[in-house]
Amino acid sequence: MTSRPTSTQLAQAAHRAAAWLASQQTALGNYQGNDTPDAAGVYADTDDVGCYYKSVYTLRAAGQSAAAARLLRYVVSRFRSPEGDYYNTPTVRSSGSYGPVFCQLYQNAWLTRGAAALHWFGLTQDMLGFINTQREPASGGYFTHVGSTSGMMDSNSIAVGAYCCVLGGKFDLARQSADLLLRLLSQQTDDGILWSRCRPDGTPVKTLDDVDRKNWRYVCLAAAEPEQAYWIWAWPMNTLIAVYELTGDDRYLAGAKAIFEFLAAAHEDAFGYTTAGKDAWGAAKLYRLTGDPRYLDKCLLQMQYILDHQHADGYMLGEGISDESGQPRRTTFDFTADFASWLIDVAAEMESRG
Repeated sequence: MTSRPTSTQLAQAAHRAAAWLASQQTALGNYQGNDTPDAAGVYADTDDVGCYYKSVYTLRAAGQSAAAARLLRYVVSRFRSPEGDYYNTPTVRSSGSYGPVFCQLYQNAWLTRGAAALHWFGLTQDMLGFINTQREPASGGYFTHVGSTSGMMDSNSIAVGAYCCVLGGKFDLARQSADLLLRLLSQQTDDGILWSRCRPDGTPVKTLDDVDRKNWRYVCLAAAEPEQAYWIWAWPMNTLIAVYELTGDDRYLAGAKAIFEFLAAAHEDAFGYTTAGKDAWGAAKLYRLTGDPRYLDKCLLQMQYILDHQHADGYMLGEGISDESGQPRRTTFDFTADFASWLIDVAAEMESRG
């Protein structure tokens, strides 16, 4: 990398992305689709909570607060269940290959993050209240499936649940969940592998018999392999950092650093791929906390990747895609909100040290 992106460049790119998201919104609050809307103004190809759950936070963080409020109002009216869950239908949580199968609370957690960013504290507590119905009190773990009958937990479910507890002021619960993440991390004994699924005591589940080969990356982060689902351990890194900042307990910082070191030694995609934004977010926080330039160096590799995948109109593109016609509408909304959130948050972390 001959020149490093600046915080100003990152913020400007985030603002362009958020402006594009806002430009796609209707007065109802939903996103325009390519399909013809029905009489209620709903587009079939954007009638999916997967189009929206990341956008609330990003719109708010990148200066489009009114759009964020309209969107969250729409999401609550369209996707909230009487119990406080969020899904497309009772049998289809959302589209996508990850969340509906491996971390069903993922969309709930992002929406909680957005509600907290808007300072809608009552709604934040409502969302957190449902999330915590999927929490196992003795261990502090969160189940991968809503209404789980298997008892399966995983690193990402635990991490996003704990992060929402931080946002909702349930600090003791967040710390208990962080302790479980540390136990799971301490029991990783296979070189170059971080397993994500676990039992309530933190014992990793290492069987792959119940997972399609194409989805192994969602339960087994392999350092040497490209195109991994890096977030399954990057969210835990960020949650451990948050709990460290709340408690001052160095164990949590050490755990976050250990995850970073695994990612830093992994395939270059760990800081240069569509799924690596959370890696950079965590690295930027570690830079703020320690001043070690190694963290910033890795972070900026991913920031450059994102800048290189932004269309001139502001939206974000996947690998090998030249414009939005080459990817599903849902993917464009997801990538744009996801990538822009890391741009704006990393810009802030960079400026924390001047």
